[in-house]
Amino acid sequence: MLDSIDHVLLRLQDLFFDKNIFFFKLTIAPTIPTNLLFTPMKFIIPAKKLFKALLVAIAVLLLLNIFSIYLNINDKGNNPLHSFIIRLFDFNQEANVPTFFSSLLLLASSLLLLLITFYKKTRNRRYAGWLGLTLLFFFFTLDEAASIHEFFFTFFEGKPTLSGYPLYFSLCIFAIVLFLLGQIYVPFFKSLNRKLMNLMLISAIIYISGALGLEILSIETLDTNGVSFGYRLLYTAEETMEMIGLAVFIYTLNWYLSTKRLKVSISLTE
Repeated sequence: MLDSIDHVLLRLQDLFFDKNIFFFKLTIAPTIPTNLLFTPMKFIIPAKKLFKALLVAIAVLLLLNIFSIYLNINDKGNNPLHSFIIRLFDFNQEANVPTFFSSLLLLASSLLLLLITFYKKTRNRRYAGWLGLTLLFFFFTLDEAASIHEFFFTFFEGKPTLSGYPLYFSLCIFAIVLFLLGQIYVPFFKSLNRKLMNLMLISAIIYISGALGLEILSIETLDTNGVSFGYRLLYTAEETMEMIGLAVFIYTLNWYLSTKRLKVSISLTE
């Protein structure tokens, strides 16, 4: 199994990576005579500026969500335009702009983790922990984009012993898996330098507090009071914390890559 993983990583390394790694660069080689010289296109990604841009985007989405909640409370879906805005920006909806943005954050995290995995592999360092995180975040990306978790909620609703409690049961499974992963990754986190470990833990605490803690509170509020103002406040805080946690995580990975002065060269040829 490990030999197969090593073979796949080496093949990907040969396709996408130079041996010397200094800074982030994208090189595009069009199909024209090879005796001509081309200036490579360089895309610099400053960690702090990217983090600030993500926070601004999250703030804009938060304001649009608040506006959609205002329309939902006062309009009751009588205006088609208002209904469209609610469908597009309400944090409690699926397959809309906030969901797409969260999917992009998860995908960016996956790609950054993949770069770190390649970096560790090319230098013959331990990379299994980074590879595991990469696969985990790719799954989270698919789940966010395709709402895979909705299948499990529907499945559990059909079970007589779980009827009425599918979300609680799913969250319990999530908490157990999270705990087991935490135990497995203790040696991995201990091997990281202190700043990297602290930033990753901060991002995890923010994200899990929203995804698990506020999710449970919002379910209880919904069961008790229905779609009340308190429920809307909780799911707004939940989704906002998830996005902020991912933004912090992306900043953390980007900062770590900048300390290694990583360069990625991608050449498009026949």
